Amino acid sequence: MTIVKEYRIRNNCTVEEYRIAQLYAVAKMSLNETGGGEGVEVLKNEPYDNEMGKGQYTYKIYHLGSRVPAYIRPIIPKDALILHEEAWNGYPHCKT
Repeated sequence: MTIVKEYRIRNNCTVEEYRIAQLYAVAKMSLNETGGGEGVEVLKNEPYDNEMGKGQYTYKIYHLGSRVPAYIRPIIPKDALILHEEAWNGYPHCKT
């Protein structure tokens, strides 16, 4: 016999307020982690409306640099420290 338990956490904001807060938190984190030629470079940030629904499309380049341990940096090529990300953020669904 299997017993299923359900837990619910009440949220103090609407879904739309949460979506805006999530976008703000991601943008604030990206800003704090950027500087000195490293961090996040946002190339596209635009709304979308397609078969996946509505949301925000972003194309970012992450420059890792000093985020990788010092003993690994000399071994790997410089272009391996750059990551490209395409993301479709449409709360509650996200595709990266």
